[in-house]
Amino acid sequence: MPEPSRRDVLRTVGVGLAAGTASVGGVSADGGWHAVASPTDSDLADVTHTASGAYAVGGGGVVLARRGSGTDGRAEWHALTTTGPDGNGSNLHACAPTADGARVWVAGASGALAEFDVETNAVTSHRAPDDVTNQFTSVVVAGSGDDATVFVADSSGHVHVSAGTERDESGGRTWTHATPGSGAAIRALARGDGGRVVAVDANGDVFERGSDGSWARIGIEDADSSLYDATVVGGQARVAGGKLYLESGDAWDVTDPTERTLYDVAMGACGCIHAVGAGGTILHRPGHDLPGGVTVARWLGLWEETHPVEADLRGVALGDPHVAVGASGTIVEA
Repeated sequence: MPEPSRRDVLRTVGVGLAAGTASVGGVSADGGWHAVASPTDSDLADVTHTASGAYAVGGGGVVLARRGSGTDGRAEWHALTTTGPDGNGSNLHACAPTADGARVWVAGASGALAEFDVETNAVTSHRAPDDVTNQFTSVVVAGSGDDATVFVADSSGHVHVSAGTERDESGGRTWTHATPGSGAAIRALARGDGGRVVAVDANGDVFERGSDGSWARIGIEDADSSLYDATVVGGQARVAGGKLYLESGDAWDVTDPTERTLYDVAMGACGCIHAVGAGGTILHRPGHDLPGGVTVARWLGLWEETHPVEADLRGVALGDPHVAVGASGTIVEA
């Protein structure tokens, strides 16, 4: 009988943890995460890093910006707007930076779509592109400046794409529109460094965009419908929901490290994975660059679960610092 691979061992131990047969992967400490002062009590839906600091968006059109890096005690969050980029109060559900971090795009209800210049805070509204007023659920951006390509998903199962290099006669952006699946809400888009774009819908399906702009289903067989987010790193997709799924060739590896629903997932350059979800859940699995003196759980590559707050956490962004946001204006950092 061949010896099991490290992946086999970790998968087996991970299942044991989920079933409550082991406890080494769970820690009671806060993992370095702590709540910070927030200028809003509106629910926050997403967070991202830019060249000038972190941005978060949420209910009523609130857009928050953090000035200062790391754990600098002088760094604080402030509201750029509490009524949306164009002042109509539409909820915002997603945000994403351009490649150079000089701009951040935000998207939300009633076709809300805009970009902020992170240096000047100047706002350019792109509300209702091609008269689409659906609820936008996710946004990703490729490239920078006016030439950036923008991908926007909505709750009616569509993905809208605008290449900044293609303009109409008046100089405005042009858009193409596609329906990757059956029309179920697209809950998340993700784009990897290599340009690969994937979408996750409310039916538990994952789609990949081809070079010709068409979409093909790539999974997930037997997945439940509780898929909420995706990330693409090193060409591989990872999907979060009721469980965590890792693309492995034509199949998907699945792990179930927590009983809580997970709403967002992010992966760092070291291979570490963070996921956030219900009840203030923050999951962390270390990557390849393990420092000395780490815990047994880290050495084994097991998941660590912490709950620095009780509020549901909806978005996480890795950087300096790591930031997670959620219900009632909750912001936690590490």
